[in-house]
Amino acid sequence: MRPPSPPATPISLDDIRAAQERIRGLAVETPLKPAYALSDLVGCPVRLKLETAQPTGAFKLRGAANAVLSLPEDARQRGVITMSSGNHGQALAYVAGQLGIPSVICVSEQVPQAKVDGIRRRGAEVVIAGPDQDVATERALHLAAERGLSFISPFDEASVIAGQGTIALEILEQAPSVDTLIVPLSGGGLISGIGVAARALRPNIRLIGVSQQLGPAMHDSIRAGGIVEVEEEPSLADALQGGLPEPNRYTFALCRDLIDEIVLLSEEEIAEAMVWALLHERQVLEGGGAVGIGALLSGRLAPHVGDEIAVVLSGDNLDPRRLVHLAQELDEI
Repeated sequence: MRPPSPPATPISLDDIRAAQERIRGLAVETPLKPAYALSDLVGCPVRLKLETAQPTGAFKLRGAANAVLSLPEDARQRGVITMSSGNHGQALAYVAGQLGIPSVICVSEQVPQAKVDGIRRRGAEVVIAGPDQDVATERALHLAAERGLSFISPFDEASVIAGQGTIALEILEQAPSVDTLIVPLSGGGLISGIGVAARALRPNIRLIGVSQQLGPAMHDSIRAGGIVEVEEEPSLADALQGGLPEPNRYTFALCRDLIDEIVLLSEEEIAEAMVWALLHERQVLEGGGAVGIGALLSGRLAPHVGDEIAVVLSGDNLDPRRLVHLAQELDEI
């Protein structure tokens, strides 16, 4: 187990509000849709935050846009690089393409081909580097130094966290009575940004993180009291896979201090959530995007009496044939 790095300057509500202004024109304000079928099932109002409506199909566009636009002009023009499980890579490639700057995305061999293809379509150089995200991270950092590129972390970057936090600003403006936020949890950039903004505006709001049971890095690290290594296994929630690279400057401490509860889902529960979202809420979701729905469907998260819930649907980047196959396996179609 590695101890966390000393706390850095925290991200503030002002940082997140500044990010909201900075990313206008690249990221969009996404709908907060009532989930009637899910509300009936769990017995309280549930709304779905449709980050699938972003131009790249996932929330990652917010953080990538804020990070790139926060760079000094000379660094921005030299280009950017990252490691990604897919969605951050697509987001960074999209932003770089819009700004006319070079981008390089390092991915592991476990990243689905649909996401690799999406990155290439947006004009980035793709480097497939090794069996897991740790190796891909090492390759990205090496290339950054070799080529003079700016490395943009998928999650442990103040500007990325602030960009993701703009989701909470929108939710609480669209539905001020929401008192529970259910958020996919991987490296923690998304839930950290949402948590900072939401707690600044609504100190008593309940913050729930949801991960897959196979290698939940942040969950295991918080439970251990320091960052631990996890085995990266294939999962339907591929966007949530990967460890917490050293050093971790922000997300471990933020997640430890902000999250009220973490729910872990089995692969079957993730599949059921993906199919439910399609058949009952008319939403096409990748596994990582459906885990919030899965937390409610599975019964692993019990709503409090009188709760008003917002669930972040974080991404829709998957091969639709995979979703049809899952529905057939579950005898739903």
